[in-house]
Amino acid sequence: MAEPAALRVVIASDNFLTREGLTCLLGAVAGIDVVGRVDSHPETLEAAQQYSPDVLVVGIRTPRVGAEAVLAAARKLRAGHPAISVVVIAEAGDGYALELLRSGAAGVAYLLDDRVGDLQTLVRAIREVHAGETLLDPSVVNALVRRRLATSLDVLSLRELDVLAEMAKGYTNSEIAKNLSVSKKAIESHVTGIFRKLHAPDPERFDRRVTAVLTYLNAYGELGYPP
Repeated sequence: MAEPAALRVVIASDNFLTREGLTCLLGAVAGIDVVGRVDSHPETLEAAQQYSPDVLVVGIRTPRVGAEAVLAAARKLRAGHPAISVVVIAEAGDGYALELLRSGAAGVAYLLDDRVGDLQTLVRAIREVHAGETLLDPSVVNALVRRRLATSLDVLSLRELDVLAEMAKGYTNSEIAKNLSVSKKAIESHVTGIFRKLHAPDPERFDRRVTAVLTYLNAYGELGYPP
């Protein structure tokens, strides 16, 4: 009987050590062929066209700006190539999980890196998502269940949720820009988008910033991003 074909894997991460480390580990596993490794949005999409992988392994670390680019590529990849499964290994953050799952849950794994105790856990995840399974870290599942109550915030992008979370902590636009490592102008644009999407009331009668924060707190019941 012929040996089954090796699973073709592309590794994408904004972090050099994560990207090269995963390449070395998975490259030594029988039945897995690491056909490419990339670190940016366009390169991930190009790699999918060039290598036709079975599974995309995404390593997400800080800063969020780089992580969002890689995750955006994963979402676009799944939209255009639904046969490609995705395994995400992240530091934390159910916001990333939600963004990815919006394009469908089948063939997706979202694991927290401090809970991946050995290589076999990762290898098993790769093989199971290739078979169409969905694997989510329990803490992510709990957070996502809580977030489903926050229907009023589902219209916001991941970055807008980041900005709104900072607003809820009382930070000014200038401080939010520093915290998120983007320009103040970009933050002002996100704030305007938040007001528009949440249908903030007439600014002549209400403080739209306070209204947006109250919407956030009503959804999550606490300050900051949900655990």
